Amino acid sequence: MKKGNSNAKRNGYIGLGVMIVLAGATILGSDPLYKAIDSRAGANVYIPGTYTGTARGYGGTVQADVTVSGKSIESIEVNGEKETLLNMVLPGLTDSIISKQSTEVDAVSGATLSSNAIKKAVDEALSQARGEVKETEEETVSQWKDGTYSYESPEFDENGFKDQVEMTIKGNTITSLTWDCLKEDGTKKSQLSMEGKYVMTENGPKWHEQAEAVVNYVLDHQGVEGLVNKEGYSDSIASVSINLSGFVNGVKDCLSQASEGSEEAKSSLKDGTYSYESPEFDKNGFKDQVEMTIKGNTITSLTWDCLKEDGTKKSQLSMEGKYVMTENGPKWHEQAEAVVNYVLDHQGVEGLVNKEGYSDSIASVSINLSGFVNGVKDCLSQASEGSEEAKSSLKDGTYSYESPEFDENGFKDQVEMTIKGNTITSLTWDCLKEDGTKKSQLSMEGKYVMTENGPKWHEQAEAVVNYVLDHQGVEGLVNKEGYSDSIASVSINLSGFVNGVKDCLSQASK
Repeated sequence: MKKGNSNAKRNGYIGLGVMIVLAGATILGSDPLYKAIDSRAGANVYIPGTYTGTARGYGGTVQADVTVSGKSIESIEVNGEKETLLNMVLPGLTDSIISKQSTEVDAVSGATLSSNAIKKAVDEALSQARGEVKETEEETVSQWKDGTYSYESPEFDENGFKDQVEMTIKGNTITSLTWDCLKEDGTKKSQLSMEGKYVMTENGPKWHEQAEAVVNYVLDHQGVEGLVNKEGYSDSIASVSINLSGFVNGVKDCLSQASEGSEEAKSSLKDGTYSYESPEFDKNGFKDQVEMTIKGNTITSLTWDCLKEDGTKKSQLSMEGKYVMTENGPKWHEQAEAVVNYVLDHQGVEGLVNKEGYSDSIASVSINLSGFVNGVKDCLSQASEGSEEAKSSLKDGTYSYESPEFDENGFKDQVEMTIKGNTITSLTWDCLKEDGTKKSQLSMEGKYVMTENGPKWHEQAEAVVNYVLDHQGVEGLVNKEGYSDSIASVSINLSGFVNGVKDCLSQASK
């Protein structure tokens, strides 16, 4: 028995020695032991090699050269001549990506745009390493039609200014951009700022300097992504403290015009009837109403009228001689008919109005067309959002919207939406009060009460959010007045919410 045990022990030592020798040979070889083991564990994730990805960062283009083995990310080299914040991000961010073997890591505080650009560039490189077809933004950008586009806020703000934005597109690129604010007396904020007549603070950049900085941001980034937070202020440009909601709206509107003018955009219009109504009555007590029918990618019918607070319509008043602008010249309803025919003939509003919202194209038309143009664009946007082509272009990410101003009750709408795989995966809606409190919280605490009976505000808000998640859009949710005929339990006006959802979808499409 002892001899047998001795032989077994000797054989055990021999086996152990062989294992140690083999392990040593492996360790002394070209690859570590864990890689030798891993190579037998399953199929390769990547095609070994070095791949390059690019993305727009805070100051310019960021390039990431990513070297991979069959199973893992081995090294990442990042370059960006104009990306001034790289020293804040590197090497910490790339070390984290390599350690986690994923770009799902936290951005570096204070350099979010640079961090996200690096992660995006690495993702692009890894996509190539996996043998996937390289995705570019060419499909989206190719929808921009060459031309010069302009936007003007429909009304003067509480300080007596309205935003004016002009953009030139050439070769699918924003080649020039201007932003100013027009005062009711015709003077411009930039001029007042340069002359020292419009002063925000004694210290810090002047208004026209901050305006120049945000214009340059858009030219560098070819869009407004990452420029503003939910409140409309910029966390991306340290020198900019002014609210940019009006500017951002203008840029988006110009890009929307450039998209609508392209064949690609027109081809995505979904058959149906779409309607728009201004969210508020204007200073004369009217609100615009536009209804459009699309069939076979063509605007086949279009109506425009203005509703008075008492329910009467401007067209009827005009025909009855109760709404008179001048003794001579075409009446309101005749001018309205002329601009409707223009849109039907041209299949859009391109070339219809100048910066002030008046028409240089139709000699007989002297009325302001800003509300009409907004309505046509909104209907076209609805028709685009409802199509499969438009949905397929939604870009993964989280998008947010905030009303540019507080309403007459002291609230402004806030909407946040997450898109993943061309699907709205999450959506929130609330209304912020001027003191920072939220309507949902006030509603839950019983401090915001609409009626004694019936669902509370936060319950109705939840119902419309669920509607959008179920239907993947707002189609069929509201009538012309902004109320819902689709959800019996919802009695609140949804115009602000619908605007927010559309704005987020528009951001995801660009």
